[in-house]
Amino acid sequence: MTADDELMDVLRAAADRADPVPDLVLRQARAALTTRDLDAELADLTFDSDLAEAGTVRADGEDVRLLSFESARVSVELQVEYAGGRVSLRGLITGATSEAVIEVAGERHTRPIGEEGWFTATGLPRGATRVTVTAADGTTVTTGWASL
Repeated sequence: MTADDELMDVLRAAADRADPVPDLVLRQARAALTTRDLDAELADLTFDSDLAEAGTVRADGEDVRLLSFESARVSVELQVEYAGGRVSLRGLITGATSEAVIEVAGERHTRPIGEEGWFTATGLPRGATRVTVTAADGTTVTTGWASL
C-alpha cells in the first residue's frame, strides 16, 4: 500500500464519520444496481395522483396515492397507502397472470395475481419501488421506479 492509498483510507474514514451516507440511500442504490433487467419491457408512468393534485390541498389523514403504468402488453394500476412509515400496495394487472414481483429497498416481494388481476402487498418499506410481471406472451414487463 502506498502513502497515497493510506491517505485516501484516512480521508474516507473521516468523511464516513463526519457525514455518513444515509442508510436509505445505500439501500436504494443497491436496489437499482442489483435488480435491473435489461431485457424487460418498460411500462411507462401514465398517471401519478401526487403530480395531478400538486396544486390542490388534500384532506387531513388522506394518505392514498394512485399510479398507472402502461406498456404495449400490460397495464399496472397501483393504489398506495401509507401508514406508520410502511407502504401497502393494491394492484390491478391487465395482460399478465401468475405473480407480481415488488422490488423495494433491495428487497423482493412476490405476490400472486388473482383471477380478476388483483394483488396486494402490505408492510413494505418506503423507497424506490417497481413492479415486474410476465405478460401473457411470456415477455417480462417492469414498471419504472417510483419513490413511495
